[in-house]
Amino acid sequence: MRLEDLAARLVAVESKLATLTGTSVNTDSAVSIAELDARLSVVEVQVNQLIVEKTESHIDAIVTAAAGDAAVAVEDVVALSPSAYYEEAAYIVSEVVTAQFDTEPSENSEVTDIISAAVMAVVTADPEVVVDSVAITAAIVAAVADMPTPAPEVAEEVAAAVAQVIAAATGQEVAEEVQQQVVEAVATPADPELDAIEQRLNIAEEKVDSLLGK
Repeated sequence: MRLEDLAARLVAVESKLATLTGTSVNTDSAVSIAELDARLSVVEVQVNQLIVEKTESHIDAIVTAAAGDAAVAVEDVVALSPSAYYEEAAYIVSEVVTAQFDTEPSENSEVTDIISAAVMAVVTADPEVVVDSVAITAAIVAAVADMPTPAPEVAEEVAAAVAQVIAAATGQEVAEEVQQQVVEAVATPADPELDAIEQRLNIAEEKVDSLLGK
């Protein structure tokens, strides 16, 4: 009886996901634990991907909006974070997102893209990383280093903005050695092959979303 109940609940969740993604759904209930486990694993991957996409969209909206004028609430972003149910970590995530909510955006998309990546690193980090100032700093720096290198004329602006994210995440003044790490991360040469793949992936995503009516 329990297997049947769980299988029915899973079909209901799969149906909701199909509605969200515009895809078809298998309405047949799982008939074994193995099948239930396999289908649930697929659901978990889809849910996590949808959360990541929604988180990215929310952060981009906040980073690019005029100060205090984003259509997305800080609480909406925090709710999507793994830290949402951990008070100390949730507070830190809220501080980081609020700092961006209250900051005037850069006019340069290279700057806003990297700021979004830095904020995303905090929002999506595990709670134990968020509350560890060294670990969250490293996560932010790594996220920045993984982004394409910005034009030299905006590198200083980017480094300063990333340092502000680190300050909001740690609640501390950013040490000189950390500032230097940020500068180096910003200046990390881009990977042309990965950049080309990312560009192709961006186009593919747009086409798929348009087919799904998004």
